[in-house]
Amino acid sequence: MKKTLLLLVATLLAAFSPALAAPMANANFSSERGVPFSMVLDGRPLTRGLVREVHVDRLVPGLHWADFTIPGPRGGAITLRSRVWLEPGLETNFVLLTRPGRAPQLRQAGAVALYGPGGHHGGNGYPGGAYPNGGGYGQGGYGNGYDNGGYGGQYDNGYNDNGGAGYYPGSAVSSYRAMAPQDVDALIQAVKQRPFEATRLSMAKEALSQSSLSALDLKRLLRSFDFEASRVEIAKYAHSHVYDPQNFYRVYEGFDFDASIQEVQQAVGSGR
Repeated sequence: MKKTLLLLVATLLAAFSPALAAPMANANFSSERGVPFSMVLDGRPLTRGLVREVHVDRLVPGLHWADFTIPGPRGGAITLRSRVWLEPGLETNFVLLTRPGRAPQLRQAGAVALYGPGGHHGGNGYPGGAYPNGGGYGQGGYGNGYDNGGYGGQYDNGYNDNGGAGYYPGSAVSSYRAMAPQDVDALIQAVKQRPFEATRLSMAKEALSQSSLSALDLKRLLRSFDFEASRVEIAKYAHSHVYDPQNFYRVYEGFDFDASIQEVQQAVGSGR
């Protein structure tokens, strides 16, 4: 009886050990110029609200499908569906490109080894694009079949909702979570209650370090500071944390002097 049980256990271990030992893959997704987006991977939503960066770990290597939704410049939304090819044992970085007058694209920016020779996380870089042609990230390999009415829809006919679906037990959305309206109101009240400007500045920066907010909310936050120099400093700091950057001009309504507006424009690269 014992020999039979041991044989059964050995058989099960032999059957599952290759799967258990198979290397997983990680992926990072970020947007160019800090444009906010929401993301679905293999049919599973990975974000709550809008973010600027997503990290997913322990994915099954191979082909995945990523769907992005980006706020449109005049309201509405722009969508993109793109193939994502992940090599085993690598953490691959992708950049979402959203340039005026062009359809959005997802571009592979490179990869690093997850494990070194001793089984530890490695740091050896891999050049972007050094992957098989089937990965769909070479020149022209982004699925450019955009229909005339928008940015999505006409992609490879071989798409399968269940194909390449991974599992995400350790997945995590990283920084820049959109602040709820009540959180913005609470931050403004907390800043106003502090007696010293330096404390107000540090409090606002700490709150924004892992969050994003609208341009109008940032304007409201600026008005909670007594000194124009503090408003300029917060506007510069929070520029990359505004999830509707096309409306950043509204932030300038929070300043009293044109010189402050010009200083912020030069700092964020919009004064040219």
